[in-house]
Amino acid sequence: MAAILHRFSPYAFEPKGPVTLEGLRSLSALRYTLYPPYAKGRESENAFKERPMRIFIVGAMMESMLPGFVWKQFGYLFPTTKFEIHLIGPESYFDNTNRVFSSPEQQHGRPLVENYDHQISIFHHGFSTADSVHWNKTLKGLLESKCAVYVSGYHEVDMKREYDWLMNHELKDEIDILMKPGANRFGCTKLDLVDINPTEIYQANSDIMGFRGKRYHAIKA
Repeated sequence: MAAILHRFSPYAFEPKGPVTLEGLRSLSALRYTLYPPYAKGRESENAFKERPMRIFIVGAMMESMLPGFVWKQFGYLFPTTKFEIHLIGPESYFDNTNRVFSSPEQQHGRPLVENYDHQISIFHHGFSTADSVHWNKTLKGLLESKCAVYVSGYHEVDMKREYDWLMNHELKDEIDILMKPGANRFGCTKLDLVDINPTEIYQANSDIMGFRGKRYHAIKA
């Protein structure tokens, strides 16, 4: 997530990289918030900001079990920016006492989203699986938010399958592709076996792509 937002991101603009023109526009807006052009020094760099950068992880599962030092890496890459990480989903909260996943009763954060300082991440989403009936409803809300949505997959075939699902969806005309499917430079290097098919291996977050709800530019009537 941080590698995409950082100004020295390894993901370049087309044709040298997977980032499309719309993707460059979204990243430019987010980086404008992270790196104000009129800042003179570290002390004043983000002084004008009233709210932190918020990252929403939709369908969070294992992310809720990550130790705190993992999230602190954002502080090393963006030392002058505050972040809020929002985990969304039925398994977004792991109760260490009972060792079970549950939903937190207390609500946090603001209900509104803004595409200048908000990003949505979805790991191993499974758009085209049996859960597609739920993703159909979720996709509409993701597109209406106009926020950049970055998703990851297990391997190239998995990522292509999910990309095709988006391109053949009834809302395809409302989708702007921000980043074409490609290898994730910071994907997991561990090889795992598929439970239902031990002959197949995968690497978590090995591929990545991005999309956003289509924006319509104002034209002179």
